[in-house]
Amino acid sequence: MAQSRTERIGTIFTRVKSLLHADVLRPDNLPIWYEIYKTYPPQYEPTFSRKTSTVNIQKIFYKEDFIRAKFHKDVSLPIIDMKKDKITETQIFFTIYDCLLQGGVKKEEAYEKALKSYKTIFEPHTPRKNIEHDKEQQT
Repeated sequence: MAQSRTERIGTIFTRVKSLLHADVLRPDNLPIWYEIYKTYPPQYEPTFSRKTSTVNIQKIFYKEDFIRAKFHKDVSLPIIDMKKDKITETQIFFTIYDCLLQGGVKKEEAYEKALKSYKTIFEPHTPRKNIEHDKEQQT
């Protein structure tokens, strides 16, 4: 074996480098990240024994993140096709919500009104055939 697999002994870079040196890996079969890591090594070596940073990581939230989370909890949405530039239902909901907030409505009330408006727009409509079929059965 070229080197131990335990992350306590070496990094993934040193392991791949050792495998390359021992001719276990061919140069044409290297991972994509290898050359980038070799060219731009990290400032501090990511070893197991290194102490973690004491710097607090700042939480980054946009103003709409909490509303979107609440919306997705309340409403189940279909899968989004990311290849198309179509406006999503979530974006439409947030636009309605934002307009209500700009109108001076409180956040909770704006959420409820926007949800109600959303449901009137996107509720599944009964197909025309079923309506005609129901009328025939009633007569």
